[in-house]
Amino acid sequence: MAVQESRDALNVSVGADTQKGVGPSLPKVLLTSHFMAGRAHATGHRLKRFAFVVVAGILCGATAFVAVALAHYSIDSSAQVFSLTYMELGGMASGLVVLLTLRSRPDLARNAGGFLEEWVEAGREAIITAPALAIIAFFWRPVLLRNHPFSRGTILIALPLLFVMLGIARSVVRLVLLWLRRRGHNVASIVVVGDGPSAHSFMQSLEGQTELGYRVIAHVTETEFDQDLGEVLERLGAVVPIDEIVIASFSMPPEQISRILTNPGLRRARLRAVPELFGLPPSKVQIESFGDFPLLTLFENPVRGPHWAVKRAVDVVGAITLLAVMGLPMLVMSLVIRLTSPGPVLFRQERVGMDGKPFELLKFRSMTAGASDQVHRDFMSDMLSAQAPAKAGSRRFFKLADDQRITKFGRLLRRFSLDELPQLLNVMRGEMSLVGPRPALAYEVDLYEQWQCRRLDVLPGMTGLWQVSGRSRLSPADMLRLDVHYAETWSLFTDMLIILKTVPAILRDDAR
Repeated sequence: MAVQESRDALNVSVGADTQKGVGPSLPKVLLTSHFMAGRAHATGHRLKRFAFVVVAGILCGATAFVAVALAHYSIDSSAQVFSLTYMELGGMASGLVVLLTLRSRPDLARNAGGFLEEWVEAGREAIITAPALAIIAFFWRPVLLRNHPFSRGTILIALPLLFVMLGIARSVVRLVLLWLRRRGHNVASIVVVGDGPSAHSFMQSLEGQTELGYRVIAHVTETEFDQDLGEVLERLGAVVPIDEIVIASFSMPPEQISRILTNPGLRRARLRAVPELFGLPPSKVQIESFGDFPLLTLFENPVRGPHWAVKRAVDVVGAITLLAVMGLPMLVMSLVIRLTSPGPVLFRQERVGMDGKPFELLKFRSMTAGASDQVHRDFMSDMLSAQAPAKAGSRRFFKLADDQRITKFGRLLRRFSLDELPQLLNVMRGEMSLVGPRPALAYEVDLYEQWQCRRLDVLPGMTGLWQVSGRSRLSPADMLRLDVHYAETWSLFTDMLIILKTVPAILRDDAR
C-alpha cells in the first residue's frame, strides 16, 4: 500500500491553504493509494451493500422454501411435490429465514475464512425456524392452515435439511462476498490515526488480507495538535465516506476522542482503537468487562468459540476411533517391546504444551532404557544457535536414522511413526490435539527467539504442517517457521488437509 503526503490532502481535511504555510498545530494527513479508489466507489456504496444483503436474504429464504418442500416430499412422495397448504407453510419458513438473514448482516462479515461461522449461523436459523413451523402447524394454526392436518415427520426432517441447505447457501454467499471484495466492492473505508508500531503493523496486516473488506484511505500521523480532529476527519469524509476510524495513538488527548464521538458528521463512522500490544497475536487477546472498565485478558486459547468446540470434537472422536482400530496392534507392539528390550513399554517425557504449560508426553519406547538425551540436547543447541545458521540450513532434523540408542524394533516403530500412537491418550486428556505443532522440549524452548515462541499459542499435535511438508528432511528452523505459520493461520480446513496428508507422508520413503 503506497502512502504519500499530499498538499491536497491537507487542503481537503483542514481547509487550509498550504501555499501560505501550515502551522505546527495542524495534523499531518497522508493519503494512501486507496484514496482515489475510495472516491470512485463512494457513489452508491451503501446502496450496493444493501442490494447484497437483500439478494443474500432472498437466496437463503428460497433455500428454506425448498428445504420444507423436500421434507414434505420425502414423507409423502405419492402426493403432489408441494401441496398448496405446504406451500404456505414453506412461505412462512422462507419469510422467517429472510428476516434472520437480514438481521445477521452477511455483508459485514470480516473473518478471513469464516465458513464455520456461516454453518453456526445456519444451525441457529434452522433451530429457530423448525420449532416455529411446529408451533404454527400444530398449536397456533392460523386460518390458512386450520383445516389441514400436517405431518410431524415433515417438521422433523425439515430441521436437518434446513441446517445443511442453509449452511451451503450461506457458504455460497460468503464466497461471493470474498470475490466482490477482491475486486474492490463491499469494502469499508478506514482512516488510521497514530504513528506508532501498532498503527503501521495494523495497516500492513489489512493490506495483506483484502478478503477482510477494509481499505485504508488516509493516515493521520501526528495527533498532538490543537486542531479539532473531529472537524479534520469530517472534512476528509466529505470527499470519501469514512466507515471506520481506527485510533492507534496513545499520545492523543482524551478530548480529541470526545470531539470525534460528538461530531455530527461522523455519526455513521464506527470508532475503534488498537491496543498497544505490539507483537502479541490478536487471537490471544479477549476483552472482558470488570464493572465499568474493559480489561484485556491475555493468553487465552486462540481457537475459541465454535472453532474450539469443533476442533475438540474432532480430536476426541478421532482419538476414540483410532484407539478402537489400533487397540489390538498397540497391544502387540507393547508385547514385542517388552520381549525384545528390557525396560518399560512406554516412554514418558515432560514436554512444553500450549502457553508453556508442561505435560507428560507418552510414546512407545524405541530406545534402550536409560538412554541419555545429551545427543539431542547438543544437536538442538547447535541447530538453533545463532552461531550456526549455516549448519541449520544444511543438516537434517534430530530424528537421526543411525542413532545407536534406537532398538531394532524401535527403528521400525519410528519409520512408520507408530511410536506416537500412545499420544492418543494425551489427546483424550486435552493436553494435545490430533493436529498442531510438534510438542517441544523445555531446553528447546529456551533456545527460541521471541517470534518462535508463537508456536506455543496452540495445542501441540500428533501430526502437523511440518510433518507433511518434509518431516526429518527439514531443518529445525524450517520446522519452527511452519509451526508458527500454522499457529497464526489456523483453520479447520487446514487441519483436515493435514490429517489427509499424514499417512502418505509417513509411507513415502523420503519422509524418514
